[in-house]
Amino acid sequence: MTQPTLPLNGIRVLDLSYVFAVPYMAGLLSDLGAEVIKIEAPHKLDQTRGRAFGPYLDNDPAQDPWNRSGIFYVVNRGKRSLAMDLGQPQGQELFRELVAKSDIVLENFTPRVMRKWGLNYDELKKIKPSLIMLSNTGYGSTGPWSSFPSQGTTLEATMGITFYTGYRDDKPWKVGQSYPDFIACWAGLNALWAAIAHMRKTGQGQWIDVGMYQLGVALMPEPLLQKQLDGTEPVRMGNEHPEHVPSNLYRAQGEDQWLALTVRTDTQWAALTSLMQKPELASDPRFFSAPARRINREVVNKIVAEWCMTRSPKDLFEQLQAHGIAAAPVLNSRDLLRDPHLKQRKFYETVLHPEPIGERPIIGRPYKLRFRDAHIKKPGPRFAEDNDSILRDILGKTPKQIQALKASNVVSDCPTNPGLSGTMDTESMLRLKTLVAVDPDYRNK
Repeated sequence: MTQPTLPLNGIRVLDLSYVFAVPYMAGLLSDLGAEVIKIEAPHKLDQTRGRAFGPYLDNDPAQDPWNRSGIFYVVNRGKRSLAMDLGQPQGQELFRELVAKSDIVLENFTPRVMRKWGLNYDELKKIKPSLIMLSNTGYGSTGPWSSFPSQGTTLEATMGITFYTGYRDDKPWKVGQSYPDFIACWAGLNALWAAIAHMRKTGQGQWIDVGMYQLGVALMPEPLLQKQLDGTEPVRMGNEHPEHVPSNLYRAQGEDQWLALTVRTDTQWAALTSLMQKPELASDPRFFSAPARRINREVVNKIVAEWCMTRSPKDLFEQLQAHGIAAAPVLNSRDLLRDPHLKQRKFYETVLHPEPIGERPIIGRPYKLRFRDAHIKKPGPRFAEDNDSILRDILGKTPKQIQALKASNVVSDCPTNPGLSGTMDTESMLRLKTLVAVDPDYRNK
């Protein structure tokens, strides 16, 4: 039986990006069949190669810590690696040669960088009119903020989300680690699908100019509508809901165990009071209606919290769901890796890395293709591991030419400035609560 082709078979992607948003985008393109070449600077490692994120696989940096980062391997799965200095004219010329033989360019430099190198879209489309290029920046390529560098931790503020996140009578709070990066990833992929479809239909390329801070507006329509309708702003209220009470996260039995619970109707409130063995609360005038519960929100939360602390999240989840009340345990990373539903859906794919790393589970995609299912083709690349094959097989360089490129440091087989790793070992991360726990037998589990 012939293996079905994947949607992006035959597409070649040049990935110049760093950290999360665009590298993950490129990794997902690889899952769908594209050939992705990650072009890395010899003198400036991707931060996910261990400089800022960790821990190392098996808590062991070994002699080449840049090849031991679990996060790098998740985000950059399926890619090839070419270590080339685009700051040198020869490197820029090699890149132009690659563009002539590729379909998509991805980058997340500030706008001045590609212009400085003469590699901006207006120049590259002269080489290949059908080229699709995606530039992912904090604030877009135009406007007074366009030159500002950014990262997820600052973007949550400028996109407006942190104004509405946080606890009562408290300051704005971040949502999470690099939250905007993954919004940008999915938004960028949607734009790429449209550009690829247009290119296949017309032969015309496209420049996708993503300004990440604009993405936040699409994620908070309620505050914008409220401001337009009555001129007020929503108040910060943590995990609670403005209308439904109780609706919150409640601590359950066990160490750092939590449950999410929402009561939407008076019938559900009556069911909850019965489960709590306090049926009299269903008719109590302080709680019997939704408006009354909103007025007495703190008392309701205290009653529910005391009950939840006496039971495990699993028991609470099963009881509440059986009575038609929306509830779910708050899963940590260990729970997610062992979750039976994700296992049945084959969300984690086993990827074989070169020894001594061996087999590792890597997250797949949150969708399945009925007849042409995507898959992770190979592990993320070791630094510069494909230098020779890319230069030889795609650009037609001779061994002598390849050696000359390496002698002039245009191409490098190892990092020229690896620096000191910023990644802590697991013991330090446990002490600082960056990690909650480490299972010694995690491979068996």
